[in-house]
Amino acid sequence: MPKIVDHDERRAHIAAAVLRVIARDGVKGADLRSVAKEAGCSTGVIAHYVGDKQALLLGALREAMNHVARAMSDVAAGQSGMARLIAMLEAGMPLDPERAASCRIFYHFAAEGMNDPKLAGELASYYDWWRREVGDVIEVLQADGHFAGQDPSALAETMVGLAEGLAIQGVFAADPAQTARLSRRLADAIARFDAPLSRREQMA
Repeated sequence: MPKIVDHDERRAHIAAAVLRVIARDGVKGADLRSVAKEAGCSTGVIAHYVGDKQALLLGALREAMNHVARAMSDVAAGQSGMARLIAMLEAGMPLDPERAASCRIFYHFAAEGMNDPKLAGELASYYDWWRREVGDVIEVLQADGHFAGQDPSALAETMVGLAEGLAIQGVFAADPAQTARLSRRLADAIARFDAPLSRREQMA
């Protein structure tokens, strides 16, 4: 009886291998031969289930985005209020080895996406999703009196940009203590956004 192969499971296995290669060797190191070796299969299997290198990278990027989305959902599931907002933003920051690896992978893809419209489109969709998720949390917080008088979409865009900027600094920080300060910097900035208008004007 022929062996039944779960194609989606096989593609997910290959995508995970691509991400491990990229985390270690960068996007340029993720050729079919290297990925096949990492996945423990032949290049023919890779070509059959995934296709060429661009398809390989797109599949891996989608897997990375799904991984971050699941992580965001997991960390925010037991949180509410301001803690939920901070958890949604910190999920994309290099605050532990797993998230640091995810950040490095994304920045490899971001560099490649500068010259690859398909990768750029996938990344744009991911950031749109992140901003919408954060915006939804902000709207809930506004119903409780936080962030009064501010546009939730604009504020979400600013907060995601802040989290992303802190994440980049953390990935490239030479001093581990700088990475440890990222959470505090984010919390301080959110507190400023949440301050009454008169106080925000004094801070400006």
